[in-house]
Amino acid sequence: MERASPLALGLAYASLCVIWGSTYLAIKVGLASFDPFFYAGLRYLLAVALLLPVALAAGVRFAGPLARWWRPLAVGVLFIGYCNGLVFWSETRLDSGFTALLITATPVWTALLQPLIPGERRLGVLGWLGIVAGLAGSAMLLAPWRIDRVELGAALVVESTVVVWAATSLWVRRIGSTFHPLALTVAQMTAGSAVLLALAGLRGKALVGPVTVPSLAGLGFLVVFGSCVAFGAYFFLLRHWDAARVSSSGFINPAVALFLGWWLLDEQVTVVMVSGAIVVLVGVALVLYEDRGARRRV
Repeated sequence: MERASPLALGLAYASLCVIWGSTYLAIKVGLASFDPFFYAGLRYLLAVALLLPVALAAGVRFAGPLARWWRPLAVGVLFIGYCNGLVFWSETRLDSGFTALLITATPVWTALLQPLIPGERRLGVLGWLGIVAGLAGSAMLLAPWRIDRVELGAALVVESTVVVWAATSLWVRRIGSTFHPLALTVAQMTAGSAVLLALAGLRGKALVGPVTVPSLAGLGFLVVFGSCVAFGAYFFLLRHWDAARVSSSGFINPAVALFLGWWLLDEQVTVVMVSGAIVVLVGVALVLYEDRGARRRV
């Protein structure tokens, strides 16, 4: 494999941190005009329209019986239809930065579910300490004793997407090697967008307000940068770095989301939120550190 320049790797990593950290702001801005499920579905439908020609030009083929494709399509229903769709919906009730903080616990849930899968590594002491810290930090963020029922319900929905995302990620690790990354991405986005747009149709909603320049800008950002550029950077980094190093961008995404929400949307940032986020990130760091140590010993 041809070595990538440090500059290219640095730019790809920086773009991943900034772009995926900014998507929560773009979602929040667009929700002033679009129904959440229509907005999410339209995002991925347009992303497919951009990525499919790229995939075909790169020689990616989508041949084979339908039985071969049901797994990536099911992944799309879970990743995009359930997880992304409900994150969009939750941001109609929660601040963008707070939503991003809730999602930081994904590696913790992945580590907790991993021992249940045959053939996956078992956790050591550091891993279990990381899980305890991550769950404690999540409880601090949820803080059901200080927020009303609507906010708590939406926050719990976001946490459910974290669990589903973690479980589905473990499944993807078993099937992903049989598909080209672009094929897997296009198939997931196609299935997810179909589910989201069907749900929007059943609700009979597409718009919730006038379509404005900021909402169209948010949609454009999600399609071009949040879906196409960021996924391109992600797969590029995975070709040259180990997964733990790439996933460390998750430490920076919430900080970007929190800052942008505070700066541009006047969202509230409290001591409890920051403290809970720090505890979660400590847990994530312990989980990733143990995983990296285990890889070195193999």
